[in-house]
Amino acid sequence: MFSRAESTGGANLELWTLDVARVDGEQFDSSVLDDDESRQAASEPPARRLRYLIAHVALRQFLGEHLGVRPEEIIYFRERCPVCGGPQGRPAVLRPPRPVHFSHSGAGDVVVIAIASAPVGIDVEALPRPEAVSEVMGLLHPEERAELTAVATAERSLAFARLWTRKEAYLKGTGAGVAHGLAGEYLGVEGRAELPPGWSLRAVPVPPSYEASAALHSGPDHPGP
Repeated sequence: MFSRAESTGGANLELWTLDVARVDGEQFDSSVLDDDESRQAASEPPARRLRYLIAHVALRQFLGEHLGVRPEEIIYFRERCPVCGGPQGRPAVLRPPRPVHFSHSGAGDVVVIAIASAPVGIDVEALPRPEAVSEVMGLLHPEERAELTAVATAERSLAFARLWTRKEAYLKGTGAGVAHGLAGEYLGVEGRAELPPGWSLRAVPVPPSYEASAALHSGPDHPGP
């Protein structure tokens, strides 16, 4: 397990990376999960069940340590979506003893978790197949499509995964998610894209063949899209 803490623009951020293949699953007590999480874990295919359990138990453990409560006492709810107003916004902790924001993601054998004092989103992806990149490119911002087209074919999967995790982390952080479209913001290569006001993006260390990014709202502007 890898973890790190940092501060950006007055917002504190803690990041964890867990390699499921190297984690002792017996260290994760599934009894801390709520009924919805337990049902979802049982419905996961065997290949993904351990990753689900580790992600959700670890998140409760980290949140419990952060808030000074027992992991099983944490109650989740969904905030309103900032785009449509529906109940599909950011996941949040009900009546926390202090303000807290969190996000998590999993792919393959990797789980990433972020806990922060401001809205945060995190995403991890395995490097995609070239045909998968071609299928999704048309949904992106025009400048992102141009960016990927300019990359050598052999490097396009890596560039796409890096771009995608930046975009999904930001959209998870705002609470809008990917369901409302991917073309609205240009979040391409670091240093070229103009970030949305008040947001910062950073790469998250993960094992080879994966890419991960975190987005943190650290400015005075409204955290929505």
